[in-house]
This record gives sequence, structure tokens and C-alpha cells, in this order.
Amino acid sequence: MVQSDKVCCLVDSRPLSCSYQFTVSVPSCITQSFFQLAAQAQQNNVQTTGFKKGSAPISYVQEHFKAPIISHLKDLGLKFFGINTLIQNIRQQKIIVVGTPQLKDIQVDGEGNALYQFEGYAPKELYMQSWKYLPFKPTPRKQYRDIDKQVTSFLQDEEAIQSRFKAESGINVGDWVCFKAWIIDKNDNPVFDQNTSQIWLKIGNEEPDVIFQGIFLGKKIGDRFITDNSSLQNYFCEASNSSYTYVVEIKDIVPYGYFSFDLFKQYFKIKTHKDLLSKITEVFSFNNDISQRRSIGHEALGLIIKKNQIVLPDSAIAVQKRLILSDLQFKPDFIVYKQDREFDAQVTSMAKRQLLDSVVAEYVGYQDNLTVSQQDIKAILQITQRSRLKDFLYFPFMKTQLSGQEFPVEGESLAQFCLREKSVNHIIHHLTKK
Repeated sequence: MVQSDKVCCLVDSRPLSCSYQFTVSVPSCITQSFFQLAAQAQQNNVQTTGFKKGSAPISYVQEHFKAPIISHLKDLGLKFFGINTLIQNIRQQKIIVVGTPQLKDIQVDGEGNALYQFEGYAPKELYMQSWKYLPFKPTPRKQYRDIDKQVTSFLQDEEAIQSRFKAESGINVGDWVCFKAWIIDKNDNPVFDQNTSQIWLKIGNEEPDVIFQGIFLGKKIGDRFITDNSSLQNYFCEASNSSYTYVVEIKDIVPYGYFSFDLFKQYFKIKTHKDLLSKITEVFSFNNDISQRRSIGHEALGLIIKKNQIVLPDSAIAVQKRLILSDLQFKPDFIVYKQDREFDAQVTSMAKRQLLDSVVAEYVGYQDNLTVSQQDIKAILQITQRSRLKDFLYFPFMKTQLSGQEFPVEGESLAQFCLREKSVNHIIHHLTKK
């Protein structure tokens, strides 16, 4: 039974199974306006014995089409409340979750209260001592003059592009757009009491991206408009064939057209031009196809893992292995890899290391009270727009495409990714201080 009149997240820790049970509850006072809207949407399409199409009473629709209406609510509520509320509470309560929590069940009771149930794994053991003064020798850069020329050329090219950039053109292809969206009824009143979170979308340049281009290109920060865009419908309610009307408000933009070095320097706490050159060099200097930056991050996290006691549950490792294999199977050489007698052991080792990296990053981030700002998120997103800088992100960036189309990303998921990245930067900063 849902007691609160607000969306909330309850956490049940289960030490014996090394797991957490998360329940996001959405009270009926928030969902009731949607039940009315969904019934009206069904009413327009209903053609049943005794009634002409579109003339069946709302009470009849609510009673006889309750199942599809509840299905719509489950789908919409997951995007409006479930995922964002879950991740926000995990971060606020500083809970270490091994891997990504999985949705286990969605329930809607007779009063219209919705419950979204997730399960996440906890470390079997996690004992972390002070790490900031561990002896650490960072990977040195390659001393090639050509690297310095490449870095200088990169900076000059980007500065020239920035000088020609015109912000008044609004959103362009390649930009990241931050927006909020909420459903409105036929009287333009917000459904769900305008409860909504920030969403980020990259404006893609492929044919499937044309639909999103149509509603975002040329828009500016602060613009607000009404749309029934089909791609937006698919994001919020993929399983539904009903059409809802949304208000969209543009909150922020990360341009593809230029790279903000002010944002970059702020994110990495860079004060001088010399330090900027040194920082950029980290992703231009390679040894055995691995950048200096990636080597430093891998070795720094590896040192902390080695010096502390972290034991992961087998269930979490098994889940991570399945995720790795689902990606590997699309590689051209997958069959060859799989024939190697050490293949399973290597995948297991990779799964463990990926999970350990995340646990260490989140632990340090929580213990040292790192926070994530809008500027931090923008700095992360602009790094994704330059292939030469991609190794400044230690963890694999979130998947943003669905069937070849760029799709929205929940703001809280992006903020959690940013927290882990900030934590890696924080670790490198302290271990490499002279």
C-alpha cells in the first residue's frame, strides 16, 4: 500500500543474498489524471456492440479497457518516475550497487497506486582504506615531437572553429539537447502534475533521426512547444499505440559546432595553457594502441583494487558476463575468440574488473562527497563529440541508439555516469600529485 502523496523510493537491504530490493512508488493522486486521459484516448478508438465509434461512455471504457490503460501507465511511469527516482535515490543515499539494477516487476493496485520493483547486487565484502597516499608511478607520455605538433594543431583548429560559431542559429545536427517533456490533456492541463526530469538527446545525422530533427532543429534554450512526435511517443510509451500530446521545454544545449575549452578546463581544474597542453597530450600519446590517459586510469584503479578487500557476488559477475557476451557476439572475430580454451576465463576476468572499477569509483565518489553539476554533464557530453578526446572517458559511454536512431537518455542515468567519471579524475589527481 502506498502511503505517501509523493513519488518515493524504498530500499530493502538483504545481506544474505547480497542484494537490494528497490521499490519506487507512485501514488494514485499523481496517476489519476492519467487514467482519465488514457480512457479518453481509448474512447476515440473504441467500436463495440451498442455504441458507435467514439461514443462509448468513459465509465464503460474504464471498466472494459482497464488492462491496456494500466499497461500504458506502467510504461509511461517507468520513464517519468521509475528509472530517474531509483538512480537519484541510490546516489542520494550513497548506495554501492554492483552493476546496473534490473527491473523485476511493475504493479498497479485497485486504487491506481503504481509500484516499480528493481533488484541490485551489493558487494559481499567492501573494506576500503585510505588510498590517496598510495605509491603510484603514472604511465609516462611518449616523447615524440610529432605528438606536441598534433596537440597544438588540434587546439588551433578547435579555436578557429569556435571563432566562427554562431550560437543564434539554435540547435543543429550533432548537438546534445537537454529538455523536459510532460503530457497534457485536451485542456492543456499537465498530466502527472507536471512531474518530469531532465532528458538528454543527441541530434543524429542518419535517416532515422529525421523525426527528432523535425522538432528540435533551430530551437533555442527556453523555447517551449507542443508536439505529438512519434519518436517521443516511442520513448515514453513504447508498448502503446495511443497518441498523447507533450509540452517540450528546451533547458540546455551542448553544441557540436565548437568545443568549449573553458568548460574542459573547468571540469579538469586546469589553470594554465601549459597544463592544458599536457592534459590533451594524455589522449594523443599511445603505447601499444593504449593511450596514456587510459593506462593511467586503469593502473590507478587497479592499485586501489589490489590494496583493498572487495569481493563481488557471483550473481553480479554472471550478469556482467552476459552483457559482455551480448556485445562480443556481433564482433567479426567472435567465433575465433570463442574457440580459445581461455575464452571463458578471460570474459570472467573482464567482467570482474569492470564491476570492481565501478565499485571503487562510486565508493570514492560517495566517501569524498563528489557532486555532479550541469556543467560537469555538459563537459562529459562535449568530450563524446570529439573522437580524439574519447579516452578522457574511462567507462564505456552509455548506449544512445535504438535500431540506428539516436534516442533520449534519462538525466539521472547520465548524472550517475558523470559521478563515476569525476571520481576517476579525482583518483588520478590525488595519486599523481607531486
